[in-house]
Amino acid sequence: MTIAGVDSAIVLVLGIAMGFGALLGFWLGRSRKNPVSKAIPQVYIQGLNYLLSERQDQAVEIFLDALRQHPESVGILLALGRQFRRRGELERALRVHQYLLEQPALTLELRRSVLFEIARDYLKAGILDRAESILKELLDSQPDHAEGLVTLAELYELGSEWASSIEIRKRLLQAGLPQQQEVIALLYGELAEESLLKGDHDQARRYLQAARRESPENPRVLIIAGRLAFMGEDWQKALKYWEKLLDHAADSAILLVLEPFLQALQHLGDRQHQDYLQRLQACCHSPLAIKRLAEALQIVEGQQAAVRFLREILIRTPNLRVFQLLLSMDAQAPEVELMEKMALAVRHWQIEPELFHCHVCGYQSTQYYWRCPSCRQWGTFSGGEKP
Repeated sequence: MTIAGVDSAIVLVLGIAMGFGALLGFWLGRSRKNPVSKAIPQVYIQGLNYLLSERQDQAVEIFLDALRQHPESVGILLALGRQFRRRGELERALRVHQYLLEQPALTLELRRSVLFEIARDYLKAGILDRAESILKELLDSQPDHAEGLVTLAELYELGSEWASSIEIRKRLLQAGLPQQQEVIALLYGELAEESLLKGDHDQARRYLQAARRESPENPRVLIIAGRLAFMGEDWQKALKYWEKLLDHAADSAILLVLEPFLQALQHLGDRQHQDYLQRLQACCHSPLAIKRLAEALQIVEGQQAAVRFLREILIRTPNLRVFQLLLSMDAQAPEVELMEKMALAVRHWQIEPELFHCHVCGYQSTQYYWRCPSCRQWGTFSGGEKP
């Protein structure tokens, strides 16, 4: 078996170790009263050995057979099924969970746990209708099952069923789960976007009103509201919404509306235009934001506006990425002051050391290894660029 295979098997074993440990404690407690029970863990040790040998089907048979003899071991089978699902072995996960569901002695609480795991198996497999019906069955018997509600909401979102997800998320909000209002506002944003695509602006506005009731300053709500105003050529109103995004610059949401923002500025007086532009430039300080704003300025106001913006940034804070962007936009040689600033920046630039790297796991080192110290694979080192 390969080293990677051993590591994968160990992860699977560790995943069920907690359930096995609790069960082992239960057996050891019983063994003081009944010496026969001391032999029970041997069955599970055999199953763990099969897992380590990557003989999963035989391991499943061992564990299922142990369940027939010892119903108290349901927990370890649940853990085993979860680990199979995490590894993408969905047939094995379903087989374990379905077998558990068929046990006549299963308590109501355990039955609900097993139903939930089966629903997640089907969800992972992309069989959404089956997962939905099982989750609904679970929630019919336990309406406040938080994990079931969260999973059902995620299922609806996978299928772009935004209205259904909103209904479930409102139940989660009533149950006290945090951050649901922000999510609900985003879901209303999805519905508003769909309405805009259909040309139904009135319906889009109704969805935005519902979103504002949940989260008035949600960035997506502000973006769509501004777009509606922009399409109606109400420039001041559009900017009123979008300028609020400048107060949430860390979200980077303003980068989504740079072009229409600049286009709306064209309809303002010079002083207003300059004030807005300065605020916009002040919140675009990351390399990505600078690049996006420069490109938008080039499209809306012309090349000279973009070049002027980049030069002002470089004079204040020399940056090689921004300098490269400037050179790509302006064929003229940079002035002496700018070149001096960039020379100083290059002199203090922290250059990454030249390293060998493993093309399997990405491990880096100044020393060449025939066998990678990290993933222990042979012949995987090279001195080219890291993938």
